[in-house]
Amino acid sequence: MELVEEVWNVAKSQQLWQPNSTIVVAVSGGPDSMALLHILHRIAMRDSLQLVVAHVNHGFRPEESAAEYQLVRQVAKQLALICEYTELDMPLYLEQNTVNSQAASRQRRYAFLYEVCERHSAKYVALAHHGDDQAETVLMHILRGTGISGLSGMSMKRPEKNVELIRPLLRMRKDNLILYCQEEEVPYLNDSSNEKRDYFRNEVRLDVIPYLQSFNPKLTQSLARLADVAGMEDDWMQQQANQMFVDHVKHQGQSIIINCKVLLDAHVALQRRLIKLILSYLSQEATSISFEGIERIRWAAGSAATSTYRIDVGEGIVCVREYDILRFVHINDYSLFQSTKVEPLIIEQQQLPCVVQYGNWIISCKLYEGEAQLPNPASRYEAVFDYEAISFPLTIRSRLTGDRMNVIGLNGSKKVQDMFVDAKIAVSERDTYPILQQHSGQIIWLPGVRRSNYGLVNEKTKAYIVITCIRGNHLLA
Repeated sequence: MELVEEVWNVAKSQQLWQPNSTIVVAVSGGPDSMALLHILHRIAMRDSLQLVVAHVNHGFRPEESAAEYQLVRQVAKQLALICEYTELDMPLYLEQNTVNSQAASRQRRYAFLYEVCERHSAKYVALAHHGDDQAETVLMHILRGTGISGLSGMSMKRPEKNVELIRPLLRMRKDNLILYCQEEEVPYLNDSSNEKRDYFRNEVRLDVIPYLQSFNPKLTQSLARLADVAGMEDDWMQQQANQMFVDHVKHQGQSIIINCKVLLDAHVALQRRLIKLILSYLSQEATSISFEGIERIRWAAGSAATSTYRIDVGEGIVCVREYDILRFVHINDYSLFQSTKVEPLIIEQQQLPCVVQYGNWIISCKLYEGEAQLPNPASRYEAVFDYEAISFPLTIRSRLTGDRMNVIGLNGSKKVQDMFVDAKIAVSERDTYPILQQHSGQIIWLPGVRRSNYGLVNEKTKAYIVITCIRGNHLLA
């Protein structure tokens, strides 16, 4: 009963479940999951919990699997619990699909558990992973190469799909669970595949850990404690990354952007976290992107990289440096991100006042007559023109090869291309950037960049138009 109290205290301190909840308990028939089922059954009355037993037969060990199912079904019946069962022909599935057997088995097993949750309106799936499993997981991550997230191992509580995966035994030792089964006469069966060295985890458990224990007899406890400490620090750092994402990362269409300086001003550890978080928004496989891939992105944000630079990050993600920003986009959307030109818009005199949409821009034109005082532009995206000094109709169009503009304050004209470069307008935006041209053919304004010396207002101006350009999310229907 001491183990029951220990699990109860952990559950309370970690808030593993809420009272009056339904929990699906994954039970294989081994000592770990059988102990979990019995412990939760004894705790259930304290929190008015409803338990549902879920058992999966993967089809790898026909005779053993049949015996395990019979045991689980019998115990569930004795405890007056519903037992949900499924049989997966994984050998056939693996023949037909070139996938990792362990990963595929896990995916299909968890899919069944989620189905059971939906069937019984359960919010939680209880898994029997214990402290020894945690130690194996951490050591496997270390051997393969990992960061602090990998050192944290498995979490005691984690949302997945529409449920919470909970591991009430994660701080318990395997030998204590077996002792509990023996003392409480809880029946269980041993999985013979656990003794085979066909899997990396089995090799770690059977060979690596016993060898390392000759140097540290309490290795599993040390690794489990490392996971606990790393998990807390990992959680805190992830919270910081999440907040930075909210504060500084923006969505533009199908892409995600962040200012290079904002990224580099953060601590290196937070930079890496934030990059991983951005990548995960674009691809579920982003977790497999290497450390070197993350470092290439950090380098691209720095002064050593050219002002326009592209990286194929992997997993179908492209990172593009555009002057002061980094843009992340999935390769499937890259053609959309490489914008095509927008059809020109014509604004006639009789349309004024009007509001039009040009690509991702909203442009408003207002006519004022007989005003006592001429307004000053509110920003670089607003311009005032003498109504009688410019020729209608006005055209809003994309850039053309050889475009030049007579810039106010300069003698002669300047290339639009050079002005785009000076203003650090991203290459991807230049073909959709609005250019305002009067009927006589001269470009009179590049919103946010420069304006021409045509249509300047003065004390003799009798009527003027105010043109405002807003690049944005609130487009016209």
